[in-house]
Amino acid sequence: MKKAIVPILATGIFAALGGTAQAQPAGYYSQPPRQSAGGFTDRTGRMTAGVSLGVGGMSVGDESVRCSNCTTNPAAFAIAAHIGGVLSPQFALMLEVQVNTQTVEEQTYDTIFLTQSAAMVAAQYWVSPRLWLKGGIGFAKLSNTASSTDAELVIDNGGAALFGAGYELLSNRHLAIDLQGRFIVGSYDGINAKTSSGTVGVGINWF
Repeated sequence: MKKAIVPILATGIFAALGGTAQAQPAGYYSQPPRQSAGGFTDRTGRMTAGVSLGVGGMSVGDESVRCSNCTTNPAAFAIAAHIGGVLSPQFALMLEVQVNTQTVEEQTYDTIFLTQSAAMVAAQYWVSPRLWLKGGIGFAKLSNTASSTDAELVIDNGGAALFGAGYELLSNRHLAIDLQGRFIVGSYDGINAKTSSGTVGVGINWF
Protein backbone atom coordinates (compact mmCIF):
# COMPACT_ATOMS: atom_id res chain seq x y z
CA MET A 1 0.00 0.00 0.00
CA LYS A 2 2.82 2.40 0.89
CA LYS A 3 4.49 1.65 -2.44
CA ALA A 4 1.27 2.56 -4.28
CA ILE A 5 0.97 5.92 -2.48
CA VAL A 6 4.29 7.24 -3.92
CA PRO A 7 3.29 7.20 -7.62
CA ILE A 8 -0.16 8.55 -6.74
CA LEU A 9 1.36 11.53 -4.85
CA ALA A 10 3.87 12.13 -7.66
CA THR A 11 1.05 12.14 -10.22
CA GLY A 12 -0.92 14.62 -8.12
CA ILE A 13 2.02 16.99 -7.67
CA PHE A 14 2.81 16.88 -11.41
CA ALA A 15 -0.81 17.65 -12.28
CA ALA A 16 -0.90 20.56 -9.81
CA LEU A 17 2.29 22.06 -11.20
CA GLY A 18 1.05 21.66 -14.75
CA GLY A 19 -2.21 23.37 -13.89
CA THR A 20 -0.31 26.28 -12.27
CA ALA A 21 1.87 26.76 -15.36
CA GLN A 22 -1.17 26.74 -17.63
CA ALA A 23 -2.83 29.36 -15.44
CA GLN A 24 -0.04 31.90 -16.02
CA PRO A 25 -1.13 34.74 -18.34
CA ALA A 26 0.14 34.84 -21.92
CA GLY A 27 3.54 36.51 -22.19
CA TYR A 28 4.38 35.91 -18.51
CA TYR A 29 7.87 34.65 -19.30
CA SER A 30 8.59 36.78 -22.40
CA GLN A 31 7.06 40.22 -22.59
CA PRO A 32 6.46 41.66 -26.10
CA PRO A 33 8.31 44.85 -27.14
CA ARG A 34 6.88 47.99 -25.57
CA GLN A 35 4.87 50.01 -28.08
CA SER A 36 3.01 53.27 -27.82
CA ALA A 37 -0.06 54.44 -29.68
CA GLY A 38 0.37 54.23 -33.43
CA GLY A 39 2.78 51.30 -33.25
CA PHE A 40 5.86 53.38 -32.34
CA THR A 41 8.49 51.48 -30.37
CA ASP A 42 8.62 53.07 -26.92
CA ARG A 43 12.26 53.99 -26.21
CA THR A 44 11.35 56.93 -23.96
CA GLY A 45 13.99 57.73 -21.35
CA ARG A 46 16.70 55.65 -23.01
CA MET A 47 20.06 56.95 -24.19
CA THR A 48 20.77 56.67 -27.92
CA ALA A 49 24.10 56.34 -29.73
CA GLY A 50 24.90 55.47 -33.31
CA VAL A 51 27.20 55.65 -36.30
CA SER A 52 26.66 55.80 -40.05
CA LEU A 53 28.71 55.57 -43.24
CA GLY A 54 27.73 57.11 -46.56
CA VAL A 55 28.88 57.87 -50.09
CA GLY A 56 27.95 60.75 -52.37
CA GLY A 57 29.36 64.05 -53.61
CA MET A 58 30.52 67.49 -52.46
CA SER A 59 30.22 70.94 -53.99
CA VAL A 60 31.57 74.41 -53.29
CA GLY A 61 29.13 77.09 -54.35
CA ASP A 62 27.56 75.87 -57.59
CA GLU A 63 30.59 73.81 -58.63
CA SER A 64 31.01 70.11 -57.90
CA VAL A 65 34.25 69.22 -56.15
CA ARG A 66 36.57 67.43 -58.58
CA CYS A 67 40.00 65.88 -58.48
CA SER A 68 42.31 68.06 -60.56
CA ASN A 69 44.51 65.28 -61.93
CA CYS A 70 42.55 62.04 -61.42
CA THR A 71 41.53 59.87 -64.38
CA THR A 72 38.04 59.55 -62.82
CA ASN A 73 36.40 61.77 -60.26
CA PRO A 74 36.32 60.00 -56.85
CA ALA A 75 33.18 59.92 -54.74
CA ALA A 76 32.89 61.75 -51.44
CA PHE A 77 32.62 59.73 -48.24
CA ALA A 78 30.93 60.56 -44.96
CA ILE A 79 31.08 59.22 -41.44
CA ALA A 80 28.74 60.43 -38.71
CA ALA A 81 28.13 59.63 -35.05
CA HIS A 82 25.62 60.77 -32.45
CA ILE A 83 24.82 60.45 -28.76
CA GLY A 84 21.77 61.75 -26.95
CA GLY A 85 18.47 60.83 -25.36
CA VAL A 86 14.99 59.72 -26.45
CA LEU A 87 12.42 62.11 -24.98
CA SER A 88 9.25 60.48 -26.35
CA PRO A 89 8.32 57.54 -28.60
CA GLN A 90 8.71 59.86 -31.61
CA PHE A 91 11.38 62.39 -30.61
CA ALA A 92 15.09 62.31 -29.72
CA LEU A 93 17.62 65.08 -29.09
CA MET A 94 21.32 64.46 -29.68
CA LEU A 95 24.81 65.76 -30.30
CA GLU A 96 25.80 64.93 -33.89
CA VAL A 97 29.25 65.00 -35.51
CA GLN A 98 29.88 64.40 -39.20
CA VAL A 99 32.92 64.38 -41.47
CA ASN A 100 32.73 64.54 -45.27
CA THR A 101 35.82 64.16 -47.42
CA GLN A 102 36.69 63.94 -51.11
CA THR A 103 39.95 63.57 -53.03
CA VAL A 104 40.94 66.77 -54.84
CA GLU A 105 44.52 65.95 -55.92
CA GLU A 106 46.70 62.88 -56.31
CA GLN A 107 50.44 63.39 -55.95
CA THR A 108 53.28 60.90 -56.35
CA TYR A 109 53.56 60.15 -52.67
CA ASP A 110 50.45 61.83 -51.31
CA THR A 111 46.71 62.35 -51.72
CA ILE A 112 45.04 65.66 -50.87
CA PHE A 113 41.47 65.69 -49.54
CA LEU A 114 38.93 68.45 -49.11
CA THR A 115 37.35 67.77 -45.70
CA GLN A 116 34.38 69.33 -43.97
CA SER A 117 33.90 68.55 -40.27
CA ALA A 118 30.81 69.57 -38.31
CA ALA A 119 29.53 69.38 -34.73
CA MET A 120 25.81 70.02 -34.26
CA VAL A 121 22.80 69.77 -32.00
CA ALA A 122 20.23 67.65 -33.85
CA ALA A 123 16.62 66.55 -33.39
CA GLN A 124 15.19 63.33 -34.81
CA TYR A 125 11.47 62.77 -35.30
CA TRP A 126 9.80 59.49 -36.28
CA VAL A 127 6.91 60.26 -38.65
CA SER A 128 6.03 56.55 -38.70
CA PRO A 129 7.30 53.60 -36.63
CA ARG A 130 10.24 53.12 -39.06
CA LEU A 131 10.58 56.42 -40.99
CA TRP A 132 12.40 59.35 -39.36
CA LEU A 133 13.49 62.88 -40.22
CA LYS A 134 16.46 64.72 -38.72
CA GLY A 135 17.58 68.33 -38.60
CA GLY A 136 20.52 70.01 -36.89
CA ILE A 137 22.57 73.20 -36.63
CA GLY A 138 26.07 73.86 -35.36
CA PHE A 139 29.63 74.64 -36.37
CA ALA A 140 31.67 73.54 -39.38
CA LYS A 141 35.32 73.56 -40.41
CA LEU A 142 36.63 73.32 -43.98
CA SER A 143 40.18 72.13 -44.54
CA ASN A 144 42.64 70.38 -46.81
CA THR A 145 44.28 67.24 -45.41
CA ALA A 146 47.18 65.11 -46.67
CA SER A 147 47.05 61.31 -46.48
CA SER A 148 50.76 60.73 -45.83
CA THR A 149 51.21 63.07 -42.87
CA ASP A 150 47.62 63.81 -41.73
CA ALA A 151 48.67 67.46 -41.96
CA GLU A 152 45.68 69.81 -41.97
CA LEU A 153 45.40 73.24 -43.58
CA VAL A 154 42.30 74.99 -42.25
CA ILE A 155 40.57 77.00 -44.96
CA ASP A 156 37.80 78.54 -42.85
CA ASN A 157 35.39 78.04 -39.96
CA GLY A 158 31.67 78.62 -40.21
CA GLY A 159 28.17 77.38 -39.48
CA ALA A 160 26.55 74.07 -40.40
CA ALA A 161 23.03 72.85 -41.09
CA LEU A 162 22.02 69.19 -41.43
CA PHE A 163 18.97 67.60 -43.03
CA GLY A 164 18.41 63.86 -43.05
CA ALA A 165 15.90 61.06 -43.45
CA GLY A 166 16.07 57.35 -42.75
CA TYR A 167 14.09 54.12 -42.82
CA GLU A 168 14.71 51.43 -40.22
CA LEU A 169 15.17 48.04 -41.87
CA LEU A 170 15.61 46.43 -38.43
CA SER A 171 13.77 48.06 -35.55
CA ASN A 172 13.31 47.08 -31.91
CA ARG A 173 13.58 48.76 -28.52
CA HIS A 174 17.36 48.36 -28.26
CA LEU A 175 18.66 48.38 -31.85
CA ALA A 176 17.88 49.90 -35.25
CA ILE A 177 19.66 49.50 -38.59
CA ASP A 178 18.58 51.97 -41.24
CA LEU A 179 19.09 53.25 -44.76
CA GLN A 180 19.55 57.01 -44.65
CA GLY A 181 20.17 60.07 -46.77
CA ARG A 182 22.02 63.12 -45.48
CA PHE A 183 22.52 66.63 -46.80
CA ILE A 184 24.81 69.02 -44.94
CA VAL A 185 25.68 72.64 -45.73
CA GLY A 186 28.60 74.63 -44.36
CA SER A 187 28.56 78.42 -44.68
CA TYR A 188 31.93 80.25 -44.59
CA ASP A 189 32.09 84.04 -44.46
CA GLY A 190 35.89 84.12 -44.74
CA ILE A 191 35.85 82.65 -48.24
CA ASN A 192 32.32 83.88 -49.03
CA ALA A 193 31.18 80.40 -50.05
CA LYS A 194 28.97 77.51 -49.04
CA THR A 195 30.07 73.88 -49.14
CA SER A 196 27.43 71.19 -49.38
CA SER A 197 27.50 67.42 -49.36
CA GLY A 198 24.82 64.82 -50.05
CA THR A 199 25.30 61.16 -49.18
CA VAL A 200 23.35 57.90 -49.01
CA GLY A 201 24.41 55.28 -46.50
CA VAL A 202 23.69 52.84 -43.69
CA GLY A 203 23.45 53.54 -39.97
CA ILE A 204 23.36 51.45 -36.82
CA ASN A 205 21.79 52.84 -33.66
CA TRP A 206 21.68 51.59 -30.07
CA PHE A 207 19.10 52.53 -27.44
